[in-house]
Amino acid sequence: MPLPNTLFNSAFQHQRLNWLLISVIAIMVYLATFAMTIEAALSLLTITWDQSVENHMTVEIPALGDETSMPQPERIKQTLAVLHALPDIQSTAIVPDQETAKLLKPWISDPELAKSLPLPTLIDIEIKPGSFSSAQSIEERLKTVVSDASVDDHASWLSDLLHLIRDLTFLAAFMLFLSGAILFISINLICRAVMATEKDTIELLHTIGATDNDIARHFQHHARRLSWPGALFGFALATLTLGLLSFALKYLPAASNIPAIQWFGLALLTMMVPLVAVIGANLSARFSVLKLLHNMP
Repeated sequence: MPLPNTLFNSAFQHQRLNWLLISVIAIMVYLATFAMTIEAALSLLTITWDQSVENHMTVEIPALGDETSMPQPERIKQTLAVLHALPDIQSTAIVPDQETAKLLKPWISDPELAKSLPLPTLIDIEIKPGSFSSAQSIEERLKTVVSDASVDDHASWLSDLLHLIRDLTFLAAFMLFLSGAILFISINLICRAVMATEKDTIELLHTIGATDNDIARHFQHHARRLSWPGALFGFALATLTLGLLSFALKYLPAASNIPAIQWFGLALLTMMVPLVAVIGANLSARFSVLKLLHNMP
């Protein structure tokens, strides 16, 4: 049987349970949106970094201050000659000194001091896809002409980054699980409080023919009515926070390399959070009320 929509409104308002439910939903949506968006964005950046350095290595030729040694231009020339002779190398590019100097900015803030330092020459090399050449094998070939040359395949720091992202993934999943659990428990307690207050009313509804499903659907109506304001407020607050944090992405060059379609997919995924929260609150109210009704004498 249909029940009036205003039924039990006084119980929610008298005990201020409506504001409690709205607050809980807002906090849970905020945490879930923040955790999921940050994790997804980091995953996109990691994939972009992985793709950008997958077939790239960096050759470092230290600068020499000893004039009796082979001049740096000649060392670079011989290094490039060896690299061009290797069949597995697709292309080479000397990194400009300005780009190399930028790498020192986090440690050397004085630009004059940075200019006075003998900077090493960096050469970016691209390996042909499917090649089995390793950084060690290329370095051994280079040492025959430039004894102090070194080759970095970026595997070490990229592996550490992937481990960090995986750990953050587990943390984000735990936060989402915790948010859902707290939401369910909170709604269960709110429903229990309302039903304890309106026990006589519920018994009367049973007497006039209302079923447990009718009463559960009415609580679902209240859950939906109160969940939407909290879900939208929590989502808006999380979006504002993420918008402020997004300014930091300008320091991550890889962020601009992520395709727009992937950012669009991330936005759609994030927008699903408040909807999922409302659906979760609706189902939690139904299951909680049905269980409580089943246990009533």
